[in-house]
Amino acid sequence: MVSLLLICAAGQGQTLTCAEVQGQEDTSPYEGQVVTVSGKVTEYFGDVWYIQDDYGAWNGLMCIGPNVIIDANPPWWNDPRQPEVGDVLELTGTVVEADGNTQLMDITNYVFLDYWNATAAGTGVTVAEMMDESLEGTRARLDPVTVMTAPDGGVWTASDATGTVTIVGVDVDDPSNNEDADGPTPGDVYRVYGAVRQIGDDYVLDLGDIDTLSLVVGIQERPRYDLQLMPNPASDAVRIGGVDQPCVWSLLDAMGRSLRSGQSAGAFTLSLEGMAPGRYTVQMSIAGETIRKPLIVR
Repeated sequence: MVSLLLICAAGQGQTLTCAEVQGQEDTSPYEGQVVTVSGKVTEYFGDVWYIQDDYGAWNGLMCIGPNVIIDANPPWWNDPRQPEVGDVLELTGTVVEADGNTQLMDITNYVFLDYWNATAAGTGVTVAEMMDESLEGTRARLDPVTVMTAPDGGVWTASDATGTVTIVGVDVDDPSNNEDADGPTPGDVYRVYGAVRQIGDDYVLDLGDIDTLSLVVGIQERPRYDLQLMPNPASDAVRIGGVDQPCVWSLLDAMGRSLRSGQSAGAFTLSLEGMAPGRYTVQMSIAGETIRKPLIVR
């Protein structure tokens, strides 16, 4: 098998690495030029995929090539297909900047070099650390993050103590049973892998894989109680409303661990003294029903 450490092939008389194409700055120094690079596919989404020729910052590149088709290779695969994770490709295309994202487009020539190489583990980062130009196009790992909003058109959000990230895609199918068959539910805690994509001044994660760390259990789709957190974001204290009978409450961190807990006969005020800024979850158990609401502490 070909090693992940690849020297990018020559294009138009140039030999470039992915880091050279990225330029280690906001805009590629090769914008508008035709170059040739080679690398291993780390994430793929049909016509769009990502390659890397080394680990870490600056070493990834987003590729767009609907005409890149890998020939059949029986008995491993019987029909032509688009690039997949683990493929090693040599690609010649035009460097284009779109929405702040460096892309290799209009791929005019390609060579299929190898397949079924191990997937890069991904650079371990916090949400705040992920929001950086240097990680654009690379595979990243967020560990752990708590789901904040359920998927809407395949787009959902998750957070850790440093911020919130938009995640594109839902992964529920994995033979190793690491996925969440019900999909992201607010309060679920995941380890998330994906490729970092820049959109203007923002960064999103194109989802490749998740490992389930903990799941929300017993939440009804339409809870009988409209749990209210006021104010939210909060600093010194938060008023818990929408509760009119005895309940058990907990304040959970991003790992789903209980930091504070207690009981109440109805609405009450929860002190946030000593809590570090970040994202938390208020969990209420009322008459056999469990409700969770995200809380931002400033």
